[in-house]
Amino acid sequence: MLEFLKKEMTDITKMERFIRIGLTDVLAGNYVDFDADQILANLINILYASFSYAGYFPPVKAMDKEWFSGETVWDLDIFSGVNECLKTHQASDIVVDVVMTSDKTLQQVDASDYSALKMLWRYLKISKYYSNMDGLLRAKFAYPNVNFRYIISPTTPLPNNWFPLNMSKDEVTQTLNQGEVDGKNAKESGIADAEDTLHFFSLKKKQDLSVENMDFASFKDRKASGEFAEFDLLQDKHLQSLFLQ
Repeated sequence: MLEFLKKEMTDITKMERFIRIGLTDVLAGNYVDFDADQILANLINILYASFSYAGYFPPVKAMDKEWFSGETVWDLDIFSGVNECLKTHQASDIVVDVVMTSDKTLQQVDASDYSALKMLWRYLKISKYYSNMDGLLRAKFAYPNVNFRYIISPTTPLPNNWFPLNMSKDEVTQTLNQGEVDGKNAKESGIADAEDTLHFFSLKKKQDLSVENMDFASFKDRKASGEFAEFDLLQDKHLQSLFLQ
């Protein structure tokens, strides 16, 4: 199995030089980005540690350190890919497309009968939503000259489970297929809505009452009708205070 994985990784790296896996150094608290060569040299340990979710599994002891999954620090890691591109290209020549696993709108629920376990699951969904939102906004501030084009979220609910790594083969296949379909549809539509997404997230981040109980589709329609003025994210003083520290 190890030799098979190494062969697959070697074949992939010949075609794709931007392969990355991020892990979190538990003791130092740092996010560590491993490139293709490092992954090949420590394949099993890095893959194993990438599934070590804090709160579910203990850290993995490997490579003289202890590791959690990279999402402990960056749930949405845009930085690694952009930084690699900046080694050979100007920021203005870089185009970023993001395929998310969470919706652009956090759904409201009736939690009146939620048990402790269901309340934990709700917390994790809320935390992931705002972590993704912050990741996108922070990346835009970090790379103001990079072109953020498509920010794609699932058009149908993805399979999920109470526990990580507890999905069937069919559920994993369905998730991957959904991402491929949504990506192709976004490209074929030619509608690049990254700016609208960032505008919506920025208002949500500030708890702006103008988008209270509003979903992203409604926001886009009302913005198109002129209800929301054009917005320059990078000039927003409140967000500057959050992300330019």
